[in-house]
Amino acid sequence: MATKKPWTVMVWMAGDNDLEEFGGSDLKEMKAVGSSGALNIVAQFDRMSDDKTRRYFLRAGTSLDADVVAELGETNTGDPAVAADFFSWGIQTYPAEHCLGVLWNHGSGIDETDIYKRAAARGQSVRRKAPRSATEIPRSHVRALATRRYRRSLFSTTLDSAMASRAIAYDDTSRDFLDNVELKRVLTQVKRRTGRKLDLLGFDACLMNMVEVAYQLKDTAAVMVGSEETEPGDGWPYDRVLADLAAKPAMTPQQLGGVIVKRYVESYRTDAVTQSALDLQRCRPVAQAVDQLGQALIKAIKAPAEYGAVSKALNATQRYEIRDFFDLYDLCANLKRLSKLAAVKAAAQAVMDVMPGTGGGFVLAEKHKGRALARSHGVSIYFPRGDASVAYPRLDFAKATRWDEFIRAYTGR
Repeated sequence: MATKKPWTVMVWMAGDNDLEEFGGSDLKEMKAVGSSGALNIVAQFDRMSDDKTRRYFLRAGTSLDADVVAELGETNTGDPAVAADFFSWGIQTYPAEHCLGVLWNHGSGIDETDIYKRAAARGQSVRRKAPRSATEIPRSHVRALATRRYRRSLFSTTLDSAMASRAIAYDDTSRDFLDNVELKRVLTQVKRRTGRKLDLLGFDACLMNMVEVAYQLKDTAAVMVGSEETEPGDGWPYDRVLADLAAKPAMTPQQLGGVIVKRYVESYRTDAVTQSALDLQRCRPVAQAVDQLGQALIKAIKAPAEYGAVSKALNATQRYEIRDFFDLYDLCANLKRLSKLAAVKAAAQAVMDVMPGTGGGFVLAEKHKGRALARSHGVSIYFPRGDASVAYPRLDFAKATRWDEFIRAYTGR
């Protein structure tokens, strides 16, 4: 049995897509620090440029090829079994007091469409860098269309397979991806196989720090780190984060979450970015507060004046690249300011009270940069201004709260 180190860092890199070049750069950043007597750094990288997936035990001062500990052939990063196998292998092979698991790929919160299936149904294919034609669509263009809610120019109005989560692992070779329900299954399997949950779950991906995603994964990790907004291609600064961890391996998961938030935001000089760390053990109080807010709003919007106040609050609230994602704290602040009803004001304040801070709040650490993101507070929530996701009610958060009932009451759908 190997001796336990303070930390094992596991980075699952779904690079069989247009992010492959960034994956190589990130592996170099990890190697700049490398594994040590206090720190294991392992990664699994599925590339677009060949038919192999490699596992690495990353060290400083060696070639990347010398760090390969297993070659798996071509894998499908959209297959839950592949992800579960990697994280279980990392935890069992490199035992540690604490484990950080990072999912590295594209991201789009809870709003995701099976672009591969929908394109195939129309006699089209999705390619990584294809010129747009009648039969081929570059995936970056498809993602842009979906992100800006113009997907009905490409997909039918009623989606055959609506995804109840954000897709975390696009694989252009296998035409597959993980959705949020599958991700919960992955991390639940890891917990069952290894007898432990992750201390820290990181999303080096876009738009993942949503209250719905956090609630879905609340039983699989203690702390979650990610972004409310899209991420630049460079993603996390692994060299800076791992250098801090190597210098202070006794840091707690909460402390490491704060380090990731700080280092990420300060690594971008001109890009508008967000990053936050969430205490998943505080998900239930947040859900309970949002449930009460939803109930208050359902009653309130029966009055035209209050319906108008809610509309004004939504229009005034911080939003992100997917325009149906609203900063939860900012939305509540605007509801409290604009509503005339004491019940709505009190319910909005109750959500705000459980959200931020160092005194046991849901948001453990938060930073943002850029005027366009100035009212970010660390976690977003879904609220469609047009057609709602038909899959939203299937999410654990929707089942536990009356937020989806409020959405239907407001939109009339």
